[in-house]
Amino acid sequence: MLKLLWLGLKVKWQECREFVCVLWRFRSCQAFLLGYCLLATLYLFSSPYSVSRRYLKWINADDVYSYGETPLTSLAEIADRTGIHAGDHVFELGSGSGFTALWLSLVKGCRVTAIEWIPGFVYRLNWVVRVLKLSGIEVRCEDYLKASLENATVIYLFASNLEDLIVNELAERLAALPSGTRIVTVSYPLQPYIERPVFALADRFETRFPWGKADVYVQEVV
Repeated sequence: MLKLLWLGLKVKWQECREFVCVLWRFRSCQAFLLGYCLLATLYLFSSPYSVSRRYLKWINADDVYSYGETPLTSLAEIADRTGIHAGDHVFELGSGSGFTALWLSLVKGCRVTAIEWIPGFVYRLNWVVRVLKLSGIEVRCEDYLKASLENATVIYLFASNLEDLIVNELAERLAALPSGTRIVTVSYPLQPYIERPVFALADRFETRFPWGKADVYVQEVV
């Protein structure tokens, strides 16, 4: 019991610390801060972890605790190392709470397509997009294994707990993207999941996530 209590307090401390760091680090981008605070307000009484857990229980998923998200301070490092810029069209596969999509659009200036299958996440992000009249973010309530990825220049996938069969299927889909498309994955590269040489590893580095540090892989379709 004490161990669980300590873990819960540690997670809350990390969330509060990240919130303050984001407000300070990106304070010059007023549009982002407004969107960030609006979206955070929608999760004030129901955290992203709770939203995910309720939905996964509702559909009788085997693992209802599989949710995770990228801290925006870590996302900034990933974007810099990947070379993401305002001319990119970033597809986020499994956009979760939507903070990543907001940051990519309002801080980096990218066009963003956020694909997420949990309606509670989609509703909240769409509400912020409508209220702020953001033209650079498209939110889709879809399964990213079936969604169209047309016009993507960058794919971002943070799903470290996917089963091998799903990663195999995803790798086959991403292999069909145009040459030069950059794909960023957390915890594993895609090439081992496909027989033919398709993904060239451009960079590999370590960054911080809520549970600790993890490897980030930057790949290009060849």
